[in-house]
Amino acid sequence: MEQKLAVTNDIVFFAFKYALGSRSDIPVLVIDTIKENINRIKDFDLRKYIREIYEYRNSGMMTDETTWLDFADYLQEELRSRE
Repeated sequence: MEQKLAVTNDIVFFAFKYALGSRSDIPVLVIDTIKENINRIKDFDLRKYIREIYEYRNSGMMTDETTWLDFADYLQEELRSRE
């Protein structure tokens, strides 16, 4: 039986920031975790995720660019659905 851990939005955001620069399976794991908890994340924080993705992309250091841009699209769609 899997036990659920209680984590704050800050911890999830730190994991997200770490995953942005990772060249492993971590980005998919973090993205999936955020998607599973999307209803618990405020609009302000979703915008912060989107901004971070595009800022990181513009720095020229992004790996797995398609994965991250698809996730940014997913977040933007979530914001639109909340309006």
